[in-house]
Amino acid sequence: MTYVELGLRLSLVGVFLASGLAKIRTFGDVVLMWTRLFDRVWPAKKNWAPQAAWVLVAVEVTTGVGLLFQGLTRVFFLLIAIGLLASFSVLAILSARGVITLDCACFGRASATLGWRHLWRNFALLVVGSTALFSSPGNFGRTLDPGGVSASVTAAVLVTLIAFFYDEITDLLSGNW
Repeated sequence: MTYVELGLRLSLVGVFLASGLAKIRTFGDVVLMWTRLFDRVWPAKKNWAPQAAWVLVAVEVTTGVGLLFQGLTRVFFLLIAIGLLASFSVLAILSARGVITLDCACFGRASATLGWRHLWRNFALLVVGSTALFSSPGNFGRTLDPGGVSASVTAAVLVTLIAFFYDEITDLLSGNW
């Protein structure tokens, strides 16, 4: 594995674990998001919202943990991560275009209406996931240099923090505070 691929994959590990665990902390906001989504696309099944919220949390946490492994497991969970990000992007587009109004409960708390800025964040994470998918884990099984691993972990922590606090950062930079 290259250090770039490791950093990219660890970035997604951080994003999905932070997202899934934060959703547990503010579970009511996630259920409300699912209730609104079901109300718009399948009103008869609105009562499925709590179960759908738990499934989302479980899939996000499982994806985060699964991305730590190598081989076919790595590819499988990168594909799941890319699929989740693509699905979230579709919801962001629909919300931004006014087809459905959803609050962003991306990292647990419903802090803003899902919109274009969430699409841009997801697009960046899709690039991270796609690049990790197509990066060759060429030196798998070799001894890793502690400096390279440290740089990969540091980059992953920074990407995770930027993704986690993206709404706050964009609000701060836009003067919308």
